[in-house]
Amino acid sequence: IIFGFLIYYISGCTVAPTGQEAIQETMNLIVTVVDSAHSLTNILKNETLIELENVCGMGKTAATALQSGASLVHDATHAVNDALIRVDDILSCRTFNPIYTTFVHDAFCVEGVDGLAWIFSSSLFISVFSMTMI
Repeated sequence: IIFGFLIYYISGCTVAPTGQEAIQETMNLIVTVVDSAHSLTNILKNETLIELENVCGMGKTAATALQSGASLVHDATHAVNDALIRVDDILSCRTFNPIYTTFVHDAFCVEGVDGLAWIFSSSLFISVFSMTMI
């Protein structure tokens, strides 16, 4: 899977990596679960304590605990959703492809040319002084 994503980023995000469909399905499932949990907790959080007591058949203490738990889970769904958005941004092609392109350009066009220049000058230096020794 890692090699497939490496090829994906190197190719400019034109070659779909193996396993991308499974990862996308999993992400869609996670988003669906987070959205459902968010909707449920939003409903519970916005109900009055009296309505929760009557509908759920519980006491005031239990209704208060349910509402505060729903509020906590509601905030957690926001945190999970923000984390998913950040992971998607980090793993997007617009993040990795410029990094790869910059490193490859620097390696071949700058460092590679400098290295070849040193090799050529060293070889020339060695050959000239070897000829003078003969």
